[in-house]
Amino acid sequence: MDTDLTGSLKMITYRLYITAGMEDKDAGSYHTLLDAIKEKHGIGYERVDIATLTDAEKEQLVEDLRIISRKNGIGVVSKGSGVLPISRRKKLGKICILLKLEKGQVTNVYPHEINKKRIDIASHLNRVLKASSMNEITDHSSISEKDIARMISTFPELIEEGLEFIDTEVETEGGQIDAVFKSKKDEHLLIEIEIEARDNAIGQVQRFVTYSEKYNIPREKIRLGIVCARIADSRLKACIGAGIEVYVLGLDKKTPDA
Repeated sequence: MDTDLTGSLKMITYRLYITAGMEDKDAGSYHTLLDAIKEKHGIGYERVDIATLTDAEKEQLVEDLRIISRKNGIGVVSKGSGVLPISRRKKLGKICILLKLEKGQVTNVYPHEINKKRIDIASHLNRVLKASSMNEITDHSSISEKDIARMISTFPELIEEGLEFIDTEVETEGGQIDAVFKSKKDEHLLIEIEIEARDNAIGQVQRFVTYSEKYNIPREKIRLGIVCARIADSRLKACIGAGIEVYVLGLDKKTPDA
């Protein structure tokens, strides 16, 4: 079943952090783009002068950026390939920062890097402005792990027909299992939820086998799986080789040739 988890639209707003003396040659164009987006899509924005923030507020902003970077699997710390929102000294960089919020919660930050590709403020805003509908604006990067957990626990049939949801955040000696399901064959499917499945996810999922001992479930009745928004083909092949099932956003079961 090809189901788009981004189908339920949320209220989107933007917050642009800017101050005098920033090293951002495109800063003047951001307001023009944001005004045009507000006119076309009804998406509002607010401007925040970083100079008016207290030290505590700046530290909180840095922490918020680090949290969203972990959730979305993106880079926000400068590493020599271009200035990003957080400097090497773990302070706010001297560039404009755009936050994307949905229902008041930060869901993305620009600029950022993903898969060694830089996504800057102007390119994102231009894409939004050119979009013909809100469906084109909401992308995988705005989905959180909690959103995915809520979706698959409510609609387990999106993963597999006849699948029954058991529980979320199940603690074992091998770590916390994000979601547990039971198949029509009485198999227990243990799921790790990731925005981007990385190498460490494989090791994490493999440690879930301690669930067998804790709940006295035969090992042959346990299946291991990952539900994610994206995964590199090399990691996909590694998962399949390790006997880990992979479901990518849209919840199609993936194979290396898919």
